[in-house]
Amino acid sequence: MAEIKLQQILVPLDGSLEAECVLPYLRDLAPRFDAKVYVLAVGIGQKTRRVNRLLEDYIAKMAEELKEQGIKAEAAVVYGTTAEMILDFAQKQKVDLILMATHGLSGVTRWWLGSVAEKVVSASAIPIMLVQAKRLEKRDTSSKQSIERILVPLDGSELGQAALPYAEMLTLKTGASLHLLHVVSPPGAVEASLLTGPDWIKLIEVLQKAGQEYLKEMARQLAQRGITATYEVVTGEPADKIVQYAEANKVSLIAMSTHGRTGLARWVMGSVADKVVHGASMPVWLVRSPKMVAAKPKS
Repeated sequence: MAEIKLQQILVPLDGSLEAECVLPYLRDLAPRFDAKVYVLAVGIGQKTRRVNRLLEDYIAKMAEELKEQGIKAEAAVVYGTTAEMILDFAQKQKVDLILMATHGLSGVTRWWLGSVAEKVVSASAIPIMLVQAKRLEKRDTSSKQSIERILVPLDGSELGQAALPYAEMLTLKTGASLHLLHVVSPPGAVEASLLTGPDWIKLIEVLQKAGQEYLKEMARQLAQRGITATYEVVTGEPADKIVQYAEANKVSLIAMSTHGRTGLARWVMGSVADKVVHGASMPVWLVRSPKMVAAKPKS
C-alpha cells in the first residue's frame, strides 16, 4: 500500500458560521498530522468591492486564530467561479485534503454550499471531507471534534477500496475503531421477474456469502498491518443501509469511494456516495480512485 500523507489541508470558507462547522474537525486533525492549513475564500467581481475587502479581513482573522492555536495556517483569497477556484488552488498547492461544509445558502459571498461542494466532489482527484453545515448561534473559536469510529463501505471492487488507505491512516493517527460494511443489493425488477422465490433467496445467500468472504479477507489484511476491524454484511439499498448502520453505531466518519459501477454488489458509487452525503448526519470522506479521471466543472 502506498503511503498516504496528510501534510496540507485546504479549508474553503465563505464568512458564514455554517461553513465554519468544519473547524472543530480541523483543530483535531491538523495537529495530529502537523499539517499546513490553507484558509481559502473566493471573492466575486472586482477585488476593490467592499464585500471582497470584508472577505479578505475575515480570512486573515481566521488564519491568525488558527496560528494562535498552534496550527500552521495561511490565508488566501482568489477571485472567480467558486468551485473552479477551489479546485485550481487545491491542485496548484498540491493539497492532500479539501475540508469543507455542504448544504445551505450562507456567507459574505452567498455560496450555495451544497452546489459548490457537489461541483468540487464531481471534479476533484483530491480527497474531500464534507461536513454537514449547521446553524450556530455564535462562533465556535476553540472546540475540537475527534474521530472515534470510522465506517468504510466496500462494494467488493478495487475502485471501491480507494478510501480504505485513508481510513487506515486515520485509525492509526487517531486511535479510532474501524468498521467495514458490505451491502448486498436485492436484484432489480427485471432480474427479480426472472427468478422464482427459492432462486431469489439462493442468489441473495450466495451474494451474502461472497460479501462475508470478501470482508473477512480485507479484515485479515488490515490485521497484518496492525489494525483490528469489525465487519458486517447487510442486504438492502446501499445508501440507506450505510446511513442506518452509521447512525445506529454512532459512527464519527464515513470514508468511501466515489464514482464507477463495479464490485460484487454492482453499486453505482457516485450515486451511492451522493445519497450518503445527503442522508448522513456525520462527515463523509470521499476518495476517487486514481484510475478515475475527472474534468473541471464548467462555469
